[in-house]
Amino acid sequence: MSASPDTHAPSMMPQLNRIETELIDANPGNPRLLFPEEEMEQLAESIANEGVLVPIVVYNQGDRFVLIDGERRWRCARQLGLEEVPAVIVDAPDERRTLIQMFNIHMVRQSWADMPTAWALKKLMEETGIERPQELSDLTGLSPERLKRLRHALELPDQYQKYIHDGDIPLNFFWELKRNVIDPLAKQRPRLAAEFGENEVLDAFVQKRLHEITTDTVSLRNVRPIINLAAEDAGEVDADSVLDVAIRDLIKNPDATIQDAYEDTVMVIVEADKLQRRSDNMLKAFERLLDKARSDEERTHVRNVGTGLINKLMALIAGQVQ
Repeated sequence: MSASPDTHAPSMMPQLNRIETELIDANPGNPRLLFPEEEMEQLAESIANEGVLVPIVVYNQGDRFVLIDGERRWRCARQLGLEEVPAVIVDAPDERRTLIQMFNIHMVRQSWADMPTAWALKKLMEETGIERPQELSDLTGLSPERLKRLRHALELPDQYQKYIHDGDIPLNFFWELKRNVIDPLAKQRPRLAAEFGENEVLDAFVQKRLHEITTDTVSLRNVRPIINLAAEDAGEVDADSVLDVAIRDLIKNPDATIQDAYEDTVMVIVEADKLQRRSDNMLKAFERLLDKARSDEERTHVRNVGTGLINKLMALIAGQVQ
């Protein structure tokens, strides 16, 4: 039997009813703006075979009902031509409670896409006045790290937010760009940062991504050591470094690649430092093995491995010297 909206006063306890699908409206505040086709097809097939097993959650608004939870199920039910769906009718929440409920209901099941979540977060912060990361984390169930990324997304120009929303460029790209290019440049090479401005630097790397000059988000991490070593080479903040040429070229030249800049400038030094750390760890591993060896045979085996490594390294070095 269908529920009649005027028979459910807001003060009543939550009730399970069957409601006509045409009397239900989507919640305009729902941060989940994307409903992947494949996901919806699977759900629709399940509903066609078994019906809507989990009731949707709605509240009464005038002579209609507004969704709090279950928009995918409701959409599929309408698509399948179902006249009614099971629904729990609850008191109408205020906007703050609605947003918090939606965050906590949906995040348990499946994370929303980045920009819808970021826009919902902005709305929640405006509604509540809460901006402290820990409080927002407690309210939404989002981790502090994800909150940082989402708040950074909100700081980006509208066009870049659209790139994220449309799937052209992932949010992680902008986050890595901030951490490994924008922030280090402003801190360690402020004169260069001022020469171009943050927006020009940002746009330079976004264009590289759009034109597939840079396709690997992780490669942005190779810009940071160029900036770091430029600062070390210059010695003073306002002094020049030969590495500044490579940084300028990355920003000004649309075809300049991060990989080429990295290999032409700091790769050998950076990779040698990594090798040094691995070598130190290997030496400690040999020390532990020799200490743990219980017999002459075990100790001899460890020594032979070490000696073999030394001989190979000496031969390699000698060949390079020649």
